[in-house]
Amino acid sequence: MKIAIYLLLAVLVFGVFRTHRSVRRSTSAEERAITIRISAFAWLVGFIFLAAFLFLPNKQRVILMIPAFIFVVSLAKFWRDKRAQLRRATEEQTRLDRMKRVN
Repeated sequence: MKIAIYLLLAVLVFGVFRTHRSVRRSTSAEERAITIRISAFAWLVGFIFLAAFLFLPNKQRVILMIPAFIFVVSLAKFWRDKRAQLRRATEEQTRLDRMKRVN
């Protein structure tokens, strides 16, 4: 049981550092807001899955892993696409501002 607790603590520490790094690397206010919202949602759903994982019997734990995996992959793809879209929009706006006449 101690190995599971240490593994859980390692995942928790990694998640905290990863969330902090994601927010810090945000380039615009919109991207930062989306990052914070998605991180908060992911943490909330993660705690719900963890609570369900702790209280379910062994067979249901294995079955719970399938929707958890699908959810994590979907959330990661959504987060990546949304950040890329916001970065493209910010970059495009910056290019348009540079192209304006100085006169």
